[in-house]
Formats: sequence, C-alpha cells, structure tokens
Amino acid sequence: MSHLELIALFLATSNTNSYTPTFPGALVAWLVCNGRKKHQIGGWLLFYYWQLYSGAFMTVLFFVMGFQSYVPESFDDATEYRLFLLSTVPVLILFVLQLAVATILVSVRTWDLLKLLRWIMLAELAAATVATIIDVTYFPDSLAFDFLTIVPAALWLGYFFRSRRVVHVFKSQDWDTAVNVFYPPKPLPAT
Repeated sequence: MSHLELIALFLATSNTNSYTPTFPGALVAWLVCNGRKKHQIGGWLLFYYWQLYSGAFMTVLFFVMGFQSYVPESFDDATEYRLFLLSTVPVLILFVLQLAVATILVSVRTWDLLKLLRWIMLAELAAATVATIIDVTYFPDSLAFDFLTIVPAALWLGYFFRSRRVVHVFKSQDWDTAVNVFYPPKPLPAT
C-alpha cells in the first residue's frame, strides 16, 4: 500500500459520520478489505461500506448522546437554533439516504442506482459546504468537524467516479472476468 493510499485511508475514516479507527481497528479494516480485493465488493469498495456502516453506528451513538443539542431550549436565540438545524440536519438526512441507497446497491448492482448514490453523495458534499459557511460565523467550534466531513466525502465521490472496479461491478457487471486483469493469477510452480 502506497503512502498516498495510507493517507487516503486515514482521511476517509476521519468523517464525523464515520468511525475513526484506532491503530488496531485500521489494521483490521485494511487486512479485511485488502484480503477481499478479488471479490466484487472488496478492496476500497469494501472499505467504503466498512466506513459507511461503522459511520451509521457512530452517528446514531453521537445523535443519542447529543440529542439535547437538537432541542430549541438549548439555544438563547431562535435564529441560532434554526441555523444549527440547517447546518446539521440536511447532512444527517443525506447520510441516511446514502446508507439506504448504498445498501440496496450491494444486492441490486445497477448503474442507475450507482448514479443515484453519486448524486446523494454530491448533495451531502453541498450540504456540508453550506454547513461550513454557517459554522464560520455562528458555530466556529464545529469547523474541524465540517472539514472532516467534506474531505472524506470528496474522496469517496472521486472514488465512485474514477474507480475501474466500480465500472466493472455496477456498469458492465463483468468483474468475474475483469478481476484477472487487475489481479492476474499467479503461475503454478513447475513440478
């Protein structure tokens, strides 16, 4: 694994909607995803799902822990409360939509559904950008979290537009033959 891939791995796991693994967690994720790289849902694509589902767990956990933040009484000003909701709720809703569509995509594996997933990811990126603009003025303590949402979202969006695996699994649906181009079988030893 190159240095760039390692950096992308750690950035991709830094999303506020994702589980940020400790060293053993990152090692387990890498071993599992890399070990399944010859499977249709393997390698970076499997890591996307790993990050997505662990992110769903962490999102629910943090939402429950911070539920009081979503109550109007937690704010002195009604406008500030509405801005808080505008900066958080759209990202959460789009994350749930992404989770649902990506889950269906695992079993359906159609190009149209993948394009829908891309649009949802793009909308989530736009919502996170709007949240950052709001947070600059009203919630500057949240800017680090905005950055940790935008960067991985942009990386995953780029992955879903550029990955050859994604094209072979979801568009041409020929991964069973394409896998031999990406990972040629090792020749058997001469006897």
